[in-house]
Amino acid sequence: MNKTDVFDYTVSTGNDVEHCIADVTAALKEEGFGVLGILDFQAMLKQKGVELGRDYRLLEVCNPQAANTALQKDIRIGLLLPCTIGVYSESSQTKISLLRPSVLLGLAPESQVKQSTEHAP
Repeated sequence: MNKTDVFDYTVSTGNDVEHCIADVTAALKEEGFGVLGILDFQAMLKQKGVELGRDYRLLEVCNPQAANTALQKDIRIGLLLPCTIGVYSESSQTKISLLRPSVLLGLAPESQVKQSTEHAP
């Protein structure tokens, strides 16, 4: 397995981006996460005169209890928050992608943070 195989977790679907965002938002809510915001990269870049050529959204998500637990252990963990989920079009598919939690936790400065977030709801 090479590094690009462990960097992210990505699934493909035939649903459009809007439908995927609605489904992901509902699934996150069931797990105690909320969507704090959605960044529309295609629109943002277009405002700057750059054409991305595809739909690309980034959902900023957070589980308040898990975030609080991690921040209580080390306030610097806030630099890794909120978690992000990419939803984008590629060819005739929509991709839903996130950084693997093991990669994200590998950036954490303290092993106690890793342990507390691994068991968070």
